[in-house]
Amino acid sequence: MNRWIASLFVLLSLPGFLPSALAEAHATAKPKLLLVYWSSRDCPWCAYWESSRSGMEHSLKSSKEFKKLAYRVVKNDHLADPYIDSDYPPDIKWLKERVDWGEEKNPGRPGWVFYADKVRVASFYGTKDWNSRIFPEMKRLVARYYADARPIVPRGAAR
Repeated sequence: MNRWIASLFVLLSLPGFLPSALAEAHATAKPKLLLVYWSSRDCPWCAYWESSRSGMEHSLKSSKEFKKLAYRVVKNDHLADPYIDSDYPPDIKWLKERVDWGEEKNPGRPGWVFYADKVRVASFYGTKDWNSRIFPEMKRLVARYYADARPIVPRGAAR
């Protein structure tokens, strides 16, 4: 046991060992997939999607795939108004900057956009095909992202 502790101490004292080990672990870790939901308080389709009557929001949030996501909501008061800074959660202010610069557009309301390492990988809009197309595609995307060794983010994509 003492020999093991001594060996560990020697490794940790080597210049660059700990930083390089941490960098290697970070490089192999896949970033968490981010799902952003775009909504407005006066949007009737958003209210329907969020309602217990439709069960759509509940189906997403109770799915096993949802547990693997970082989920954020961008919501303003009126459909006719642009989103403002306070509509964005603090950890996705980078998205507001992209919208302001014209690099990013919201998908309409209700809308959902997936990001992997700040790169847009998929977007969905509306409630019409939620059960038949949108939700199943979302589930496939999440499953593929976490199971596939190949990234779903295109090489050279802007971050």
